[in-house]
Amino acid sequence: MGLLEDLEQALGPSHVLRGADLARYARDWMGKYQGAPVAVARPASTADVSACLRIAAEHRIAVVPISGNTGLVGGTMTTGGLMISLERMNRIRAVRPAARLVVAEAGVVLSQLHEAAAAEGLYFPLWFGARGSAMLGGALSTNAGGSNVLRHGSTRGLCLGVEVVLADGRVLDLMSELHKDNSGYDLKDLFIGARGRWASSRRRS
Repeated sequence: MGLLEDLEQALGPSHVLRGADLARYARDWMGKYQGAPVAVARPASTADVSACLRIAAEHRIAVVPISGNTGLVGGTMTTGGLMISLERMNRIRAVRPAARLVVAEAGVVLSQLHEAAAAEGLYFPLWFGARGSAMLGGALSTNAGGSNVLRHGSTRGLCLGVEVVLADGRVLDLMSELHKDNSGYDLKDLFIGARGRWASSRRRS
């Protein structure tokens, strides 16, 4: 079978978008960048994401994850690649006030996390203008800072653990609930912070 048929078998036909259904994913929210993905897969679980990446690897096609699509640099655009939308992975699995932690999926909108924390008397300090549409997966990917970064640190410093799906579909469990964990290398930091930097150079005349 082909790529799309394999994805439809794994996720169900309604969660593999193509044709006109790609329009809202294939452009950034300001309309500055335009992509042409072959399809958009919409997994609902870690197992679904694993299946998508395994299938993409088998068909040797590039993969670009997309969450809230609130970026300004076209980082989620692709031509001929497969987009994986995290919007269905939007569950807050647990809020634990005594431990001062939340377990949430990558597609949770930041403002929803703020509300869930506030309901338990907690405050999640990651705060920026796109909080009503930006998702946690994107915040982690870019190591977002926001207006409280000097006091509370960037997203990396607020994250205790992650569950990662590797490019071949293998799942790497780096979940931790410890605020201090010296049990080994902090591998989660390898997967947080894909944002590039603007650089300038000077030339002497």
